[in-house]
Amino acid sequence: MFNTIRTFFTLLSIIFCTVANADLAVIVHPDYQGGELDKEMVKKLFLSESLTFPSGHKATPANHASGSPDREAFFEYVLEMSDTRHKRYWARKESVGKKGAPKELASHKDVLNWVADTPLGITYIDKKVVDDSVKVLFTVTVFDDL
Repeated sequence: MFNTIRTFFTLLSIIFCTVANADLAVIVHPDYQGGELDKEMVKKLFLSESLTFPSGHKATPANHASGSPDREAFFEYVLEMSDTRHKRYWARKESVGKKGAPKELASHKDVLNWVADTPLGITYIDKKVVDDSVKVLFTVTVFDDL
């Protein structure tokens, strides 16, 4: 009986550890009226493959600072590249005279303040820290292996 209970709890803990997740919110200014965006459009905005929202307004993306868990999740699940690959991507763009990588913000507070103060800004943040100073366009579910 004890072995059965122990096996049950072991299996239960394995299941919970492998499906733990955190949602990442793609956020904009609360007055945003730039049109619907999907993951692919956001990827293009953050890689400067597209410079405007669907409405035609110029988008201003911003990233979290290097090392941020939000940045790592966004790069993996939206940009589909590592931080190292992202740096190489921007180094190549800059070497041919293109504009540099998006601005980097140091903290969740900086991210929320920047979006609230930047009408055409777009960025991402852990959904748990979103407040009414920003508008959530959509969320990305991030699965972590613990």
